[in-house]
Amino acid sequence: MKSDLSKIGLFSRVKQSGFKKRNVLIGILLIAVVFGGVYGLKQKKVVAEVTIKNIKTQKVTLASLSTIVDYASKFDPAQEVQVFPKTGGKVSSINVDIGDQVTAGQVLFSLDTAELQAQLQIQQAALATAQANLARTSLTSEQTLNKSQITYNDAKNNYEKTKTLYDAGAVSKQELDGTKTKYDNATIDLKAAQGDLASAAAAAQVEQSKASVSSAQIQLNNVTVASPISGIVSVKDVKVGGIASSQSGSVTVIDASNMMAEINVPDIVIGKIKVGQTVPVSINAAKDKSVSGVIDKISPNANSKDNCYLVKVKIDNSKRELTAGMFIKLSLPAESKTNILTVPNEALKIENNVNYLFVVIDGMVKKVAVSVGISNNKSTEVAGNITEGMNVITEGQSFLNEGEKVNMVQ
Repeated sequence: MKSDLSKIGLFSRVKQSGFKKRNVLIGILLIAVVFGGVYGLKQKKVVAEVTIKNIKTQKVTLASLSTIVDYASKFDPAQEVQVFPKTGGKVSSINVDIGDQVTAGQVLFSLDTAELQAQLQIQQAALATAQANLARTSLTSEQTLNKSQITYNDAKNNYEKTKTLYDAGAVSKQELDGTKTKYDNATIDLKAAQGDLASAAAAAQVEQSKASVSSAQIQLNNVTVASPISGIVSVKDVKVGGIASSQSGSVTVIDASNMMAEINVPDIVIGKIKVGQTVPVSINAAKDKSVSGVIDKISPNANSKDNCYLVKVKIDNSKRELTAGMFIKLSLPAESKTNILTVPNEALKIENNVNYLFVVIDGMVKKVAVSVGISNNKSTEVAGNITEGMNVITEGQSFLNEGEKVNMVQ
């Protein structure tokens, strides 16, 4: 019995020993798997680290560069006329509305004519009266002049005959003096008849009446208010039955075939522009659509406010695509340089207020500090430890390290 128990105990110890060996074996296998996985990951990491990145580059170029300055402005019509009547009165008719196209000389609105017609008739009647009075006065003056002429002729002849007789001793000195007195009086009366004041006054009254008739006629003609220019009606500040005068009640007409924009330019820029020069114009409301303008006028004097010069730019609007009041941006040249090293703007990176370029030398990345000069919306002037023809990286510089190998692609 004891022998049997011993066998059983031995079997149990052998079995336990087998379990332990199996557990140890499993543990070894697990450790191998773990270390194998870690080793595999390390191998993959090593492979990833040695992957060469593809990058895009452009060359440093020797070029000319011009900078521009943008000025805010807005479109104004080339011509804008606020048309008032020259005389006052009640509006009787309106021939246009806002947005209508009109031509020069076209009637915009008219005033009532009844009162002015009456005034004209009164002045015409006064003229007729003055003309009749002049006719009567002229007739009387002519008769008086004829009588005075006859009297003068008789007095002159009598005086001359008496003087001849007096010289011959045939008449006395008293008789000679009497004929001389009559001759002198006849001369005075003739001159008075020749310069008849009554006729002159009547003639002046006629001229005054003619002027009054002409003024009344002009007032009557002015009841029709016409456009002085061809264009589009932008404002209608009159209504039928309302009162319009030279200070209130008008129609505004704009010539929108051309637009004008005004800007104030400092002296540093004024010397770089000239009349007739084409400038780009960007329209804010049209998603920065660009059109061309032409410098139309440049003020010869700076204003006292900010010492700037007024510049007017004309923009063609024959296609009627532009609208007055649109906000725009005009670009004028500010500075120019030639034979300078330039790089694309996207190639520059700033770190701690220092400008850097990432260049490729012998297939490896090198970080180069540079100083910058003028720039436009595409390129920037650079200087420093850099030369023409160097390849500068234009994309993804933030993910590159100095000394890293890269592959340049187009």
